[in-house]
Amino acid sequence: MGKSLKGKELGKNISQRKDGRYQARFVNRFGQRQTIYAKTLNEIRSRLREEQYNDVKEVNVVSNNVTLDEWFKIWLETCKKGCRASTKETYTVHYKRIQQDLGWRKITTLNLVVMQDAINKLCSDNARKNSKKILVDMLDKAVDTNLLVKNMAKQINPIITKEKKKERRVLSVQETERFLKQAEGTFYYELYVLALETGMRIGELCGLTWEDVNFRDKRLQVRRTLCYFSKDGKYMFEMHDTKTGNGERVVPLTERAVRALKKQKVRKQEIILKGTPPDGRI
Repeated sequence: MGKSLKGKELGKNISQRKDGRYQARFVNRFGQRQTIYAKTLNEIRSRLREEQYNDVKEVNVVSNNVTLDEWFKIWLETCKKGCRASTKETYTVHYKRIQQDLGWRKITTLNLVVMQDAINKLCSDNARKNSKKILVDMLDKAVDTNLLVKNMAKQINPIITKEKKKERRVLSVQETERFLKQAEGTFYYELYVLALETGMRIGELCGLTWEDVNFRDKRLQVRRTLCYFSKDGKYMFEMHDTKTGNGERVVPLTERAVRALKKQKVRKQEIILKGTPPDGRI
């Protein structure tokens, strides 16, 4: 319990300073100690209730002297709260590239020269582009929160080495047939066939269940994807919905794809008969 200068009990977390002003302290949801001041006891009690209410309702964000590291944590946990865990991990990877140079600085002291210098040290234009995107979004939210007047990160130039974008090579029909012939009889043959016949991503293929397959109409429904990512220092698998609305779609099946799926279903049933519990996945 805090006390006034005359020794009177003022209540939990409230005290009176030597200059006569009252102060109240509490730890907010970010684990930071927050201190507020007022001229009268009634005013400090009112302000304390208001700040604690804002903290519970996630209205308050942060104080003006926050560092970029502190702001990244708040940005990730509050502004990106709805993002999937794998997406947050990607954001963290891009941020860590510039963390050593910028993380300890207060966001109010960040200027274009300081940020550009940190970006210049990265190994490729692609890495610079990704880290710039994170900085821009972080500082945009800081502007919206009235912590900054202007987002200087938008002026960063990520194109330094001007690497040429590698052209993606696509297998020809002859190469595809040659590949499948070599893969025939292997454990992953049916997966290779389905991938080549549908063009689905590997995560989408691994996320398929038999409920997604319609043999009668020769089509399948893409509803989810299996993600593999690092979380708290450990790599793990998680099933997620498709990242965008366009990702959820109906894919027509060729005769070869249908045959591969039917063969895989027989194999799956044989595995279940040997005692392996069914998981629903293909």
